Amino acid sequence: MKQQVLVNEPVRMLSRVGSKGEVTPTSFIWRDKTRYVDVVGRQWEERVGGKNLRCYLIQAVDTNTFEVRHDPGTDEWTLHRAWLRDLAV
Repeated sequence: MKQQVLVNEPVRMLSRVGSKGEVTPTSFIWRDKTRYVDVVGRQWEERVGGKNLRCYLIQAVDTNTFEVRHDPGTDEWTLHRAWLRDLAV
């Protein structure tokens, strides 16, 4: 069973940008480990602290699930929440 964890930590994200400007996360570094994205699921926008953030629900190849947020104004990424198989990851 996966445990939900509130993280709110900055991450370094690699992403693809499509011809229409759409951003697709491909991998990110969190706690000194590269997490490769297997599936990009739901996407939505939220207004947080006066900023419009693009949010992504992604599943990594290790089957853990993450909610990441992108601030297009600063190009900063934040790992907001994680659903982890093993809390030691």
